[in-house]
Amino acid sequence: MIVRRCTKDDLEAIYKIEKESFSDPLKKETLERDLARDSYYCYGLFDTELMTFVSYEKVFDEGQIISVATAPCLRRKGFSKKLFEKLTELAKKDGVAIFTLEVRSDNTAAINLYKSLGFKEVGVRKGYYENPICDAILMDLQL
Repeated sequence: MIVRRCTKDDLEAIYKIEKESFSDPLKKETLERDLARDSYYCYGLFDTELMTFVSYEKVFDEGQIISVATAPCLRRKGFSKKLFEKLTELAKKDGVAIFTLEVRSDNTAAINLYKSLGFKEVGVRKGYYENPICDAILMDLQL
């Protein structure tokens, strides 16, 4: 398994996992545009194909996590955790001092993953998510 920065060649695989993972996935056009931007980072864990990915937008020394998703057949096997551990090393080298994210308050699996990685809850955004409506838990991780 390898961790590497995703490119436009990985668009189809990213989009497939995104659609399988979220009730309101990012549009393919949005992902394609983001992959071409310098401030957008998307790292994936690959075996023979993309297994899991994390994307974030870098603004100064902050990495705002946009998506974390794993292929459905590979969930709960530690792959996202493995990717995040490598990602924090890469992000530090890139000048990221803190990661921030929003997570659905009803997504206990993701919340537990983030807590196991050292993220702390720092706030709530009421009614942030749609489809269905749900609060967002704000979390951050000092690197």
